[in-house]
Amino acid sequence: MLSLLLILQSETVWIWLAAAAFFAGGIVNATGVSKIRDSFTDLGFPAWWCWITGALELATALLLLIHASRAYGVALGACIMIAALAAILRQKAYGHLPAPLLFLFLLVSAGISHHA
Repeated sequence: MLSLLLILQSETVWIWLAAAAFFAGGIVNATGVSKIRDSFTDLGFPAWWCWITGALELATALLLLIHASRAYGVALGACIMIAALAAILRQKAYGHLPAPLLFLFLLVSAGISHHA
């Protein structure tokens, strides 16, 4: 149990988890399948916004992996997730809350471990 806690406290683990989450989210959004486009329009965004979001999420993943740009990756990812949370709360689409909350948690964890 103690070794698991030590691993989870490692800076590298949080950064890789956050980067992997943003990479996966970016790929999913960048596919632009009709279900994804519909999800964006339900939240008040134009259907094509999924491609912008996907590109920004992929950029976040890349920035997180490069030590010199990690703070920018945390900032960009936080902006994306705060915008997503605001849209979800505005539309009262609470079923969409878990993913951005998880991504934000991973970003905060990566950011804290980076500065520790």
